[in-house]
Amino acid sequence: MIPTDTARSSWSSSMLFVVVVAAAVVSLSNLWRLPYLLSEYGGGAFLLIYTGALLTMGLPLFSGQLLMARGTRSDLPGVIAGWTHDAPHSRVWVWSGYLAVLGAALLLAAYSVIAGWSLAYSVRGVTGALAVDSIADSSARFVTFAVDSERGFGWLLLFMCLITATAARGLRRGVQPVMRTLALCMLLAFLALLTSAALDVRAAAALHRLFAVDFAEMNWRGLFEALHQAFFTLSLGTGVVVAFGSYLPPDARIIRLSLAVIVIDLAAALAAAFMLTVFVGGRDVALSAGLQSLFEVLPVALAGGWQTPIMFVLVALVSVSTAVALFEPVVQLVEHRTGSTRLRASVYSGVAVGCLGLLALLSFGALSSLRLLGFDLFGWIMLAATRVIGPLTGLLLCVLLGRVLARRRLLAAWNGHERDGRAVGFALWHMLLRYPTRIALIVVLAYALGALTLIEWIW
Repeated sequence: MIPTDTARSSWSSSMLFVVVVAAAVVSLSNLWRLPYLLSEYGGGAFLLIYTGALLTMGLPLFSGQLLMARGTRSDLPGVIAGWTHDAPHSRVWVWSGYLAVLGAALLLAAYSVIAGWSLAYSVRGVTGALAVDSIADSSARFVTFAVDSERGFGWLLLFMCLITATAARGLRRGVQPVMRTLALCMLLAFLALLTSAALDVRAAAALHRLFAVDFAEMNWRGLFEALHQAFFTLSLGTGVVVAFGSYLPPDARIIRLSLAVIVIDLAAALAAAFMLTVFVGGRDVALSAGLQSLFEVLPVALAGGWQTPIMFVLVALVSVSTAVALFEPVVQLVEHRTGSTRLRASVYSGVAVGCLGLLALLSFGALSSLRLLGFDLFGWIMLAATRVIGPLTGLLLCVLLGRVLARRRLLAAWNGHERDGRAVGFALWHMLLRYPTRIALIVVLAYALGALTLIEWIW
């Protein structure tokens, strides 16, 4: 069942689409993981490879998903079914759509726990309750909070109610205005923190540390991390791009829209890297890859200054915007496959994801002793969503676009609506999908599954 009210199930403008999708893909990995990777793997050297990966892997796959989805107003399996009804093994490709939505639901369940922490820390930051003197004290406070399942459940419930209420009102009255407001608040927080960082005496040293090109610090792991980060920063394996792209008009200019989103995402990531390097540099703390350190290092690095509440409010805003985006493909699927109203589909999806999130939350408390192969339940959910399902579905969509779907049909869709480059642009785009993008995604999947670690162990 495809919604018939096209006015309410389409974007008000292309600019709003860019704003909303950019807010969706600016995630906590932009705020924390990319700054760490830049500092770890040669600054500008890593940035060059990362930018190249965004253009040669991210742009073709992102725009390809928009090409498939625009004008359909359908869920991910429905979009794929519309393109593969006469293709070999069409049911396999349709099931890859279900797999992507499952990955989005699992990732959202784990993300709901982190987002609950973010909401709690934003409130504590505003009230001045985060002031600590050492990393040890900050870590102890965070662990005490994380294992308190009762308090954590309250924040998780509040978070799930927020995103369920947003999704229930649909695109025009819910997702679009809420995401636009979140994007504006994120921009204001970024500007305030950037101004503070730029006026800091450590700004020049931070710029040199981040952007000085040092290929001596770059290695194979750094290369694979750049590809891995470029894939995940654009949510290419979660169905988010297809879900939001399905509300675009059939003549939407996909290359321009894709480039705009990528540029904004990269700019936000670099701004966050600069801010964090300034605030963390010079203190007895250091960036690290684990997301948990976000809640342990920042209270110490910011030393209780006015930047503390703004930083954690920014973290909360980013968490909510990413979650709203991850929730959309799940709600779409339930709405289309069950014939439910948008309200019921949102409630059903919210309850299901909330239950998974509760299990993930309890893995830090009552279920902490339940471990398999060294991973607790939260770890397994994250492993399945980010290490297996995400890269696998991204690769399957790339193969579908580059190898399975008829070139003539893709060219007809491209020439019918795309005015950016016509046949020459299509040839370049299709070539990128068939070779560098597909090879890069194979590398991302292998790296996510631990191939490099295995090779290093054998070597």
